[in-house]
Amino acid sequence: MGLPDSSGGPVPLLGLLAAAGALLGAAFPAAADDAPAVLRVTRHGAAVSADNPLIAEVRVSLTRPARVFVEYDNPQAGRYRTPLTAPDAEHVIPIVRLRPQTTYDYTIFVMDHPAAALRGRGRFTTGRLPARLAMPVKVSGRSSQPLILSNYRRGADFFSYFVYRDETGALVWYYHEPPPLRSRAFTRLPGGNLFSYEVRSSGSLTEITPLGEVVNRFERGGQWGIPHHEITVLDDGRVMYLSHKRHVFDDSVNGGAAATRFLVDNLRVYDPASGQVEQVWDAKEAWDVLDPDYRMVEPPRPKNYRWTIFNSASIGPRGNVILSSRQRHQVVSLSPDLRTVEWQLSGPNGDYRFPNPADRFYGQHTAAQLANGNILLFDNGVDRPDSEGGHYSRALELRLDDAAGTAVKAWEYRPEPDVYSIHSSSAYRLSNGNTLVNFGVRVRVDLPLLIVEADAAGNEVFRFESLPWFETERRLGHEFNSLLPDRYRTYGGIDSIMGETMLRPPAAAPMPQHAETVGDGFIAPVDPARVREIEAAMDGAQRVTGGPFDLYPAADRLVYRKQPCAPGDAGERFFLHVIPVDADDLPAGHRAHGFYNRSFWFVDYGLRWQGACLAAVPLPGYPIARIRTGQFTPDGQLWQAEFAGRAGAGE
Repeated sequence: MGLPDSSGGPVPLLGLLAAAGALLGAAFPAAADDAPAVLRVTRHGAAVSADNPLIAEVRVSLTRPARVFVEYDNPQAGRYRTPLTAPDAEHVIPIVRLRPQTTYDYTIFVMDHPAAALRGRGRFTTGRLPARLAMPVKVSGRSSQPLILSNYRRGADFFSYFVYRDETGALVWYYHEPPPLRSRAFTRLPGGNLFSYEVRSSGSLTEITPLGEVVNRFERGGQWGIPHHEITVLDDGRVMYLSHKRHVFDDSVNGGAAATRFLVDNLRVYDPASGQVEQVWDAKEAWDVLDPDYRMVEPPRPKNYRWTIFNSASIGPRGNVILSSRQRHQVVSLSPDLRTVEWQLSGPNGDYRFPNPADRFYGQHTAAQLANGNILLFDNGVDRPDSEGGHYSRALELRLDDAAGTAVKAWEYRPEPDVYSIHSSSAYRLSNGNTLVNFGVRVRVDLPLLIVEADAAGNEVFRFESLPWFETERRLGHEFNSLLPDRYRTYGGIDSIMGETMLRPPAAAPMPQHAETVGDGFIAPVDPARVREIEAAMDGAQRVTGGPFDLYPAADRLVYRKQPCAPGDAGERFFLHVIPVDADDLPAGHRAHGFYNRSFWFVDYGLRWQGACLAAVPLPGYPIARIRTGQFTPDGQLWQAEFAGRAGAGE
């Protein structure tokens, strides 16, 4: 007799009897005189992780060792099956691929039983996303990819997340890197772990599991070099990554310093089985560091002049290595033995002509050679001349004609209207011929980040836009600035997060029960409990004006309110200075200034609801003489208000 029908079909009578016994067993432990040879569930239960609301675990106790798997289901989120466990009497089965604030029914199946009978059922509900991830989104279409892996980060206040979304765009997993870590390059290892390069702090390489456990961490230096920008898993399971090393050269022939420190790229390969790292290629052996034709776009600097800085490295169809140099606007092919530069596309001393100048690329990322020999890349368009269209970004495929020595556009995806993604970003060809395109950063933070799956004709199959409206509206042109949130890479071709099997695909991503329409079709989820909490704090507080926000100094917090509220109104960083009655009440680090400083971003304490921006910031508990608050733009003060404090006790 086989397993019960996982789609919810009829269950044999023996299975129903076993299920009833299992449910009783969950409530009542096995009697002391039960025969240990009888295989049954004595108890089971599910709990959501306190550290991550999208990770749960099901615990199962059996009368004797057996193998177990769990199926979990939600009508909108889909139905999934965990991998089969090893034989044991006690099981802790992790559950991933979960939507936030969603109730799931789970069913436990015990193998190694004559009837392979249904043995227990239960239910659990996931929690709320962190505020940074509960951003306004707009989704159209449906991806061909069961899972889409990407990251989301911001440099100024050091937040960084890895996230999975399902084919509808719903967020189903995340990992929050603890500050001040902020990864750039990352990849997925064959077993499901993520391997990333962390750009801040020590610049380490870190391996984490789908449960958020750090299992390996390698500090830069020594055999590891200084990792940056790209990590690629090779067919044999080894990991190739870009690294650089500092060298000192006399650059006086080019007008530089006699002792100029150069950062020179190399390729290294890490073998997880042995733990060894090998440097397999060095850029200074391929080009002359002092050759003026190979100067980067940026001018030389006496300290750490970035001479090469490739931003992607991929394996071509012949085993050749394709490198992308953003600063040179150039793609390079290295021979499979890494001894020869086979060709250079665009940039200095390029080997191919562009009959149509508009086919050139600028500041590109993720260059790869496809099976047909064509080159696919994300063309950021940085420094693209006006004569070729100016600043816009696209996914671009080029056909190389070796006989004619030409490079011609074979395919592109260019959204309408144009999107300009000034750095980061990615374009990858999927196994079905579609292309997953990530416009990972914008020239203004009030503009949406965009992921598109486009077909062979350049038509959109799936479009996902996220709008970090709470940050800032500062216009930056094409200048890099770490204030911008960005999504460095986006990957498809992934079927599971942790070995789970999809039994029924998810329905369309549900409309949040409580949501705010931000504009242009963007929907932002709102927690009504937070709205009630803020409104309750306003009751009885005396309103203070003096800027675009009404201010309500309550007993234990200061409430900010503006209605109507445009995205830019809450975009700049707020400052809050609390001046005590007695300076000795101040924390030691604040006494020199004479006030307690609690600067914050709106997203840390606020939300948008029914056209209003609302935020409630905790106040210290000691008696307060004065409160001064407002917002600063990057160029100066935007507004300020000052008013009397209160003698109540807060936090």
